[in-house]
Amino acid sequence: MIRQLRSELYALRTTPGPWLTMSAVAALHLFLVAVIGSQGDPGAAWHGLGPSAGELTGYPMLLLGVVAAAQDHRFRTIVPILLTTPGRRRVLAAKAACVAMVATVAASVAQTVWLAAAIRRHGGAAMHTHQPGDLLRLYAVTVGGVVLLSLLGVALGAILRNAATAFAIVPIGAIAEAVAPPARYHGPFTSGLAAFGPRPGPGALFLTGWTVVALAIAVVTVARDVTD
Repeated sequence: MIRQLRSELYALRTTPGPWLTMSAVAALHLFLVAVIGSQGDPGAAWHGLGPSAGELTGYPMLLLGVVAAAQDHRFRTIVPILLTTPGRRRVLAAKAACVAMVATVAASVAQTVWLAAAIRRHGGAAMHTHQPGDLLRLYAVTVGGVVLLSLLGVALGAILRNAATAFAIVPIGAIAEAVAPPARYHGPFTSGLAAFGPRPGPGALFLTGWTVVALAIAVVTVARDVTD
């Protein structure tokens, strides 16, 4: 398994997709922090830290998960990987673990950038720096939500085996959920928005459920033959 993890991390480091995704995320965060910054009201600024870092990182990480799971099918490199790795589910697990690690780092850095900007504007006391429990919950919600979205992306990539198809499904699905009140903030693509809000519990629960279901389907899907 260690060998497979190293192989997947090497693939992420040496292909342009992950670097382009991370660069775009970093540029977006830095631009918004520099131009917009935190909100004028300290209370609103505190409650906006999670959504600012989580949403702007989580959905790009979802797309990164799709790329990580689907790119081997696009370039046909999945065939030698499966021939040399005992167990297709092990390949999926390694991809999911590597994407989750990248998502953890990206979410932690993004949250730190937004927190630092808010502290600079409103001071540490307003941003709860004297309350480690609040900061721990802030990072836990942000990192947890981003990791769940990245794993949802891995599952989609493994199920569809085509990044372009997944890239089309994600925005269409998000729009469809947004305009349908019963599905809004409860579906797989919009539950992440609620998961980063001031009351993340219900959204996180739905996002976790959808991610678990998608991963379960992916585990079954990877057993089918590689014919595309």
